[in-house]
Amino acid sequence: MVANFSKKGNREILMFQAAGIVFFAIILVLIVADFKIYQKKHELTMQLADLQKQVAGIKNSSQTLKEEIANSNNNDYLEKIAYEQLGQQKPGEKEYIFTQPPEKPKAPTAAQNPFDSFLNWLKSKF
Repeated sequence: MVANFSKKGNREILMFQAAGIVFFAIILVLIVADFKIYQKKHELTMQLADLQKQVAGIKNSSQTLKEEIANSNNNDYLEKIAYEQLGQQKPGEKEYIFTQPPEKPKAPTAAQNPFDSFLNWLKSKF
């Protein structure tokens, strides 16, 4: 038996196929758009974290400056700043700087295992 396809049936099949292609194209566009939105969200989240760190640093700096302004009339604080930051001394004081002697180079240790010395010799050849 030979199937008899009418032109109307072919049109329905073509319309169904076209609708399927359009549907998959729309789905593909939505997936790409969703991925781009995800990337942008991730980027903005990272920027937000960086800005929050900067804000915290600025708040700490602001607090330190407020404390320094509050202590600007305190003679003990001014003396401390003069010692630490300006390197000033009271009359009759001497400043001593202690340095450490330079480190001596360590002597190379001999390999405990004769196989290790063979491997080192072999590595030096190649």
